[in-house]
Amino acid sequence: MPHVFYKSFFELDCANMVSILSFDSRSMKQLLSDKNKSLFQADFPIFYKNKIQKSNNKDKYFYRSAIDSALKNNQIRAVQYIIEYICKYQNTYVSSYLFTRNIPTLIEKGIEVKGLFES
Repeated sequence: MPHVFYKSFFELDCANMVSILSFDSRSMKQLLSDKNKSLFQADFPIFYKNKIQKSNNKDKYFYRSAIDSALKNNQIRAVQYIIEYICKYQNTYVSSYLFTRNIPTLIEKGIEVKGLFES
């Protein structure tokens, strides 16, 4: 049943449950734990920017990643779990675009980014 959390594109506008639940550190710990590594595939990245419709203008959108949501909700441990996952299972140059705007915030909040710079 855990695969439901990773590949739930229907009815979620191409988002997945990991991105939606990124506001909760305990959920991230469980979903991204190594016991689920059989479900992790490099061909199907879990973390990406989701297209979200603006509430005040239905014709406009903005893009937010799970990292952005976790930072917005001050979930430091969730961000650390996400970074560890990305460095281990989703380590491509494309994933680096998830961090273009929030590296200063990560450093400011004291989140370990050494793995990102080494990957």
